[in-house]
Amino acid sequence: MSAEPQTVLAIYLYGFTLPELIPPTVLGIDNTHSISVHCCANLNAIISTTALADFTGDLGETNLQNVAWLTPRAYRHAQVIDQCMEQGAVYPLSFGTLFSNIDALEQEMHRRAADVLAVLKHITGCQEWALEATLDRKQAVDTLLADGLSSGRFSLPDSVGRRHLEEQKLRRRLTADLNDWLVECLTTLQAELQPFTRDFRARRLVDDKIVNWAYLLPVEQAEGFRQQVDDISHRYEVYGFNFRITGPWAAYSFCQLATLS
Repeated sequence: MSAEPQTVLAIYLYGFTLPELIPPTVLGIDNTHSISVHCCANLNAIISTTALADFTGDLGETNLQNVAWLTPRAYRHAQVIDQCMEQGAVYPLSFGTLFSNIDALEQEMHRRAADVLAVLKHITGCQEWALEATLDRKQAVDTLLADGLSSGRFSLPDSVGRRHLEEQKLRRRLTADLNDWLVECLTTLQAELQPFTRDFRARRLVDDKIVNWAYLLPVEQAEGFRQQVDDISHRYEVYGFNFRITGPWAAYSFCQLATLS
């Protein structure tokens, strides 16, 4: 009887840290192999081993489209990053970053060391927080109209018929100008939040979002930032804004300068 073919293992890379990190105690993404660190070029690579076939070829393509397979492994990937963050700055990499062997990993570490070290220095002592917002545009127009009438900037005739026509005219004007008003609002909000932050990224807008911002916050500024967002949310709620803040996260949005090829 012939022996079963040996499983080919690959190196799975979670991210980089500065030296002297203690490996997390959790198992790797396959829930079988332990986490270790490999030091090279003044960096620690956080790694484990996993079956190469799980991520490549027809099986790999099927796995990566299978939510039941993908979800627990993505969770374990995030868990490793989170445990590393408890010790210091982490340059996190996206799910599924593989190397065929240690030599290939070291070659990439030497090539990217200067950039990755610069980013690690930049994010040290910080966390990423996300701020998202949506806007009910009809409510915004309603409130802007009410503001204009109460302040005397707008006025409506006494005649019911003329009053209705003039009100519709004002609504059309406010609707047409709403994007400019929104830009002014967001510029003001950004100025209010900037003192708490070390860095900022505007991320791609999806669904009905008008804000999808990532902030790099020094740990000691996080509470003040959350309080400021809460104040902003209360002030702008009447205009139909709905703000949502999440975090802390690994600094994915700020670790793109040396993205692995």
